[in-house]
Amino acid sequence: MICASASTFALFFTFFQTGIIKGHAVDITRHPHWQLLEHKECGITLADRIIGGSNATLGQYPWLARFGYVEDYRFPYIVYKCAGALINKLYVVTAAHCVYKLPRKAYIAVVRLGEHNTATTIDCEAGVCAAPTQDFRPIQILVHRNYNKPTYKNDIALIRLSRPAIFNGWVQPICFPYGEQLMKTFKGSNAEVAGWGVHNVSYPVSSEVLRFVRLPIIDNKVCRTLFEAYADIGPTQLCAGGLTGKDSCGGDSGSPLVKVEVNHGNSPRYYILGVVSFGVKKCGTPHMPGVYTRITSYAIWILNNIAP
Repeated sequence: MICASASTFALFFTFFQTGIIKGHAVDITRHPHWQLLEHKECGITLADRIIGGSNATLGQYPWLARFGYVEDYRFPYIVYKCAGALINKLYVVTAAHCVYKLPRKAYIAVVRLGEHNTATTIDCEAGVCAAPTQDFRPIQILVHRNYNKPTYKNDIALIRLSRPAIFNGWVQPICFPYGEQLMKTFKGSNAEVAGWGVHNVSYPVSSEVLRFVRLPIIDNKVCRTLFEAYADIGPTQLCAGGLTGKDSCGGDSGSPLVKVEVNHGNSPRYYILGVVSFGVKKCGTPHMPGVYTRITSYAIWILNNIAP
């Protein structure tokens, strides 16, 4: 772990707030908190290979976290809704709208890691059984101070877990983009999103089994035109989808948009590009992509707000 004095951290904070200097990405690996993220064990999946999506295989997206809400503390029945992505042993990144200003009697009771099939206690597939799920209390929730609920701008938050997660084949962190990845738009390439949300708009019930879909990343200028009647799409947002019947949907909020990348000569790993933010009411509408919070726009915010 890199330690830094308060004055040193303030210097890094001021420097990194600029984000891009003279057309080049800031070297976020110099940030005092960079080593708090996982780099050796991140983005690894056991799999060989949502609306219109397919069932994921066991261990395909081991960084996925699922949030259980108590909607009324007088009746502590847990309802699972939003999701997020594990970025190290203690922190999950998600969408701010999943955690901000919940109904007066509601709260997040549990953050669950290692889930696959919500109908089974132990998940098994092809003779292989996963380790039990790991449940945590959220002991700190950090919402971006400029989050704007009506516009979904700065729709990002961090949750600190009550204890460190135990990494295994079914619980692993996602890799964090750095270097040239910070400058990429990724337009024209495909990414993946997974979740337990609605997978058939004609039958709006959440899926019991984790599902995933591959979606094309759309140029922001094109997305801005498509959404001009609904929302103002900005550079801190990313659009993906627009294919008939394929989309993230209700219950997928906060789920990570991920992509396999080879960075700095390392082996191919999954990196997080965004988190599910919003979309049109009818998921999977042709030519209407989903909108995601662009993770690279908040790299410094995330690093500034995680702690040992």
